[in-house]
Amino acid sequence: MKLIFLLIFIISSSFAISIDKSWYDNTNENLEKIYIEQSSKISATKSNLSVEGKEQVEYQLLLLKKLLNLLKPDTLVSLKDIAQIDSIEDYIKKIKDYIKINSDYLTKTNEYEVTSKKIEILEEQLDKLTDKNDIQSINSQLLYAFYTLKNKQNKVVIEDYVNYLKDFKKKLLDGLDTIKITPTETLASEKTKIENTYTQILKDEKKLFLSLDKANISENESRINSLNNELNLLKAEKTKIIENLLFLKIEELLPLLRNKESSYFENSKNLQTFIQENEVNYDSLVELLKYLSREYIGVTKTTFADTKESFLDILKYGWDEVNRPVIPIGDGVSILAVIKFFLIFILGFTIAIFYKRKISNASGYLKNSSPATKTMLANLGYYFLVILTFVFALNSVGIDLSSLTILVGALSVGIGFGLQNIVSNFISGIILIFEKSIQVGNIIEINNQFKGRVTQINMRSSVITTFDNIDIIIPNSTLMQNNVINLTFSDDIRRLHIPFSVAYGTNSDFIIKLILDSLKETQLVYIREDESRQAKIWMTGMGASSVEYKLLVWVNANTNRFGLDSSGMSDFLIFIYNTLQKNNIEIPFPQMDIHIRKGEI
Repeated sequence: MKLIFLLIFIISSSFAISIDKSWYDNTNENLEKIYIEQSSKISATKSNLSVEGKEQVEYQLLLLKKLLNLLKPDTLVSLKDIAQIDSIEDYIKKIKDYIKINSDYLTKTNEYEVTSKKIEILEEQLDKLTDKNDIQSINSQLLYAFYTLKNKQNKVVIEDYVNYLKDFKKKLLDGLDTIKITPTETLASEKTKIENTYTQILKDEKKLFLSLDKANISENESRINSLNNELNLLKAEKTKIIENLLFLKIEELLPLLRNKESSYFENSKNLQTFIQENEVNYDSLVELLKYLSREYIGVTKTTFADTKESFLDILKYGWDEVNRPVIPIGDGVSILAVIKFFLIFILGFTIAIFYKRKISNASGYLKNSSPATKTMLANLGYYFLVILTFVFALNSVGIDLSSLTILVGALSVGIGFGLQNIVSNFISGIILIFEKSIQVGNIIEINNQFKGRVTQINMRSSVITTFDNIDIIIPNSTLMQNNVINLTFSDDIRRLHIPFSVAYGTNSDFIIKLILDSLKETQLVYIREDESRQAKIWMTGMGASSVEYKLLVWVNANTNRFGLDSSGMSDFLIFIYNTLQKNNIEIPFPQMDIHIRKGEI
């Protein structure tokens, strides 16, 4: 596949026309001859072309005319010789000239860059054309030549500007030692006068804007037009005043520069601030002042001042940025406010965690409290502190909590029904803990479905661990709304009923005595010492093929003080089975006797 694409590229490239350098890469005399001959050739064939062809030809003739004009420039750039600077007024005038020339230089530079991009586009276009004699191809070649020649000339002009501006700055630098300084009193008086005028213009501008707003609201077109005209006139006057005030500030700054006073840097910074506040494009002026400072005062002092200024600017910028509203809540929430919020919340959260751990491991007055009670108090206090911290953090960053009331109300209504079960389980958990009808460690049975030991009672749910070591998480409302058998509510001791049966014909007294005597000799764990809770055997029925008994023994549902668990149902059944087998007592199984009468077969 790559080979195919390569072949296609080679084939297409072989048919594509190349850029004809003869249109621009010659002396002016040769180019002029070429352009004149092409113009004559086109004019001769013009009458035989279609309407569309004539339009293309007219465009070509226009390009040739522009090329001819480009070959005969009057003056590429008019740069006057820089005369000796004597007075400060002349110095200020020269600074204005410098700003104007620098603006022209930037214009030429921008024009050069734009033209360079157009040349790149034309190169791509020419690569796609195949017929060099086609009108479109010729037009593209001529346009390419025009931009190329224009950029050649612009490059020369730009170089002239660079050298001229360099000499200009050197002349301004030398003029600092020769200029006569205006008396400070005269300058200050003139500056005050202009500043007062500037202040009045700002006031008048505000009044006009207010009047314009009223006119827009009332849709008074004539009034709107009149006010816009006044604003335009005032804007022009304001621009003039700003320019006058700006150069007065420069005139005020120059003596500080010549005397190499440290206050120069501060005043220079104030001047830059004035330029920024009034949105005046005087970047070249700022650059010129920095150049004069470096060359006249010294690179070290200027660099230090710039570094200090930059550092302060960075600090100011950083402070402004962190205080800038980024979240549109109320009057706006800044990054600093967000940081403050998180610091307060983290502190409160840490306190809440500390409280929870202290209560969970509490001694003293809570020493005898159940684990569930401690857990409930710990969780309630924890969530209360977290919510309180959250509210305080919001209030500290300037968020009006009253503005959130409607939102909270809407959320309460919207999700209230969805939280019914959660609230129900929460309230049930509180009741369970303080009522103590079910506690951690109790063995419970729920609707003959779940049976096990309560290991946790939390805010929303409880955990029951079955005797198969399976954890079952049950909502607290289920424990409140269903029949729950608490096998260890008031006493851990409970009685087991172990059923067994023997065959008919076995002496019942013998069976009872045998089982009870053998039970005493075993290692089975059950209540032995309590006289009121001695093991018993009841005869419970006479079945079809056996006599049915129950062994009743009392056991401790929880681990005893020696760390041993009571024997379970299975242990006692195994004991009874082995005892009956050992004494050759028949353990019956279902039987059926069939009686056949003679003659019925």
